[in-house]
Amino acid sequence: MVDLTKHMARPRIGLLPTGHLIYWGQFPGLKEMGLNMYEKIRQRLEQIGDVISPGLVDTTEKAWEAGKFFKAENIDILLVCPLGYTTGIVVLPCVKQLDVPIRILNTHLDNSYDYKTADTANYLYHEGPCCVPEYAAGLVNMGRKFRVRTGPFSSQRFWQEVAGDCTGVAAAHAFQSMNVGIIGETYTGMVDMPTDEHRWLRASGRLFARPEVEEIEEAYHRVSKKQLECMYQQFREMYDVDETVTDEHMKFSAQVAVAYEEIILKHDIYAFGYYWWGEKELITQIRAQSNLAVSRLASMGRPGVTEGDIKTSMAMKILDLLGSGGMFVEFFAIDYDEDFILMGHDGPSNINMSDGKPKLQHLDVQHGKTGHGLGIDFEVVKGPATLLNLTQFDAGDTFKLIYFVGEIVPGEILNIGNPNCRVKIDQPIHEFFDKWCQQGPSHHIALGTGDHSKEIEAFAEAMNFKTVRV
Repeated sequence: MVDLTKHMARPRIGLLPTGHLIYWGQFPGLKEMGLNMYEKIRQRLEQIGDVISPGLVDTTEKAWEAGKFFKAENIDILLVCPLGYTTGIVVLPCVKQLDVPIRILNTHLDNSYDYKTADTANYLYHEGPCCVPEYAAGLVNMGRKFRVRTGPFSSQRFWQEVAGDCTGVAAAHAFQSMNVGIIGETYTGMVDMPTDEHRWLRASGRLFARPEVEEIEEAYHRVSKKQLECMYQQFREMYDVDETVTDEHMKFSAQVAVAYEEIILKHDIYAFGYYWWGEKELITQIRAQSNLAVSRLASMGRPGVTEGDIKTSMAMKILDLLGSGGMFVEFFAIDYDEDFILMGHDGPSNINMSDGKPKLQHLDVQHGKTGHGLGIDFEVVKGPATLLNLTQFDAGDTFKLIYFVGEIVPGEILNIGNPNCRVKIDQPIHEFFDKWCQQGPSHHIALGTGDHSKEIEAFAEAMNFKTVRV
């Protein structure tokens, strides 16, 4: 499997270490102990993202300056870390100037300390939890959302929560800046496929990019011999090609792939839905033979979804930004004997999620679609998985994220020229299905590796999307 973290958004983490000025003169060594803890926390956060900090803030004036500093630095998230007890006024003037998610880090280098021999300086050094409710009260009073992350420095759970917060918020920041597009139309009769463009406008300030099908057609005719040969060789190396696939099939798919890449890059699109039936044979086949082209784009961090499904391409891109890959699936079947759901989809996929070399075979018939073309198949990497649906139903002004965490497990699957996999969930399937459907999902889902529930919750908070874990 390819490294799925290569498209992750790197967070810009604002770190606000706070202290109480009056203590420094009263208790020699207290400030130095706090600054040592700050440096250790900073070093740990640098493993997650780029850390931006104004240094110790221990007065109201410094808090105002910190707010200006963070605003100029365009941070994704603000982490507030008290280095012992402080008053809330060293936080609120900073927060007042910012519109980013906030986390209070209720942490310490020490799991415990020797109470019997500790002096007042040592006690104050460990008294950060005292001011966390004060910070919280001030934030509630200001109408600001926040979360408190509590745990010792040695806690893996604590750092996973912090990393999830930072990655999810950074993904939202990146996501808002990306172009999303539609080429052609949605599949006839699918009532969940049309997407309300105004919702994307409210969420991002952008409209959909709308390349014409003819742009791909013209790009197809412009493909040079050198471009064709290069893409052909890429596909020969990328796939295990069976005997049903001819050189003519491969070269046509390669020419289509060059054309798709030109148009998607021209419009700088990072997620797109596409579909058209086609009257002319060439137009039909440019869509029917798009599987390799669009799968390659997905592996490059620009996922596309057939049947005109913009929303699922957006969900795939969210998972991609979280380092989870993201491929296109739907519910194939429920196996009541072995208690799993079979999931997959025809057409393009994300070959980065293949456990081994993906396979190619020629499909004379593509179910529910006109034309013929090459089918991609592979074993999906096994292990924990996050399944994410982005819907506009019951979503307020923008979108809602519905997700669940399961596990991709080994076992017999379909051999129909499309990737599919067994997904186990930790609840009765009959209960899960009702709860899932009650949320108004579309029938397509994005599947990614790993448990990314923390990141999804932080992403939704930053985007102001509703979120439901089923």
